[in-house]
Formats: sequence, C-alpha cells, structure tokens
Amino acid sequence: MSEPSKDELDRRRAELEAKLRSLRPAETPSDGPRRAAGQGSALGQAMRVSTEFVAGLAVGAALGYGADRLLGTSPWCFILFFLLGFAASVLNAFRAAGLVKPQRPPDH
Repeated sequence: MSEPSKDELDRRRAELEAKLRSLRPAETPSDGPRRAAGQGSALGQAMRVSTEFVAGLAVGAALGYGADRLLGTSPWCFILFFLLGFAASVLNAFRAAGLVKPQRPPDH
C-alpha cells in the first residue's frame, strides 16, 4: 500500500472540512461572549443559591426579633422564626439549584 499523494490528502481534507461545516450550527458574532459566560454561569448559580440561603435566614431572624420585641417573648419567637427561616432557605436553595421542582397547583 503506497502513501497517498499530497494532492489526494488535500482533497480529502477539503471534503472533511466541508462536511464538518455543514454539520456544525451556524455561528453568529454574539456566540463569543456567550461561550465565555459559560464559566460564569457556575459562579452565578453558586451566588444565587447562597443568596437564597442567607435571605431566608435573615428574614426569619428579623421576623422573630420583631415578634419578640412586640410580644415580649424573647428569645422564643426569634428561635422559632429563625428555624422556620432556615427550613425555608434550605428549600429555596434546593429549588434554585434545581434539586427540587416547584409545586404546581392541582388542575381542576
């Protein structure tokens, strides 16, 4: 079996390039930044999950503190609402991460 000639190799390479071009989706100028943002999406997801978690804790703590100030039940409302805020923030973080699907109301 002999080595293919340079012309034969160039022809085969051109055929392969044409075939690859036809199989690839058309690239637009806006594809460049979107590809670079692909790495940022993981950071964005992490920031969203952590923000959901911290926000739930903060809201629960603030509601508990306010209820304790109004009712004079310190620290019981704070503890109760902080724990409820923790449970809500864990659920929201799971939803933001896509681990739990949001509930849909039943169809009637």
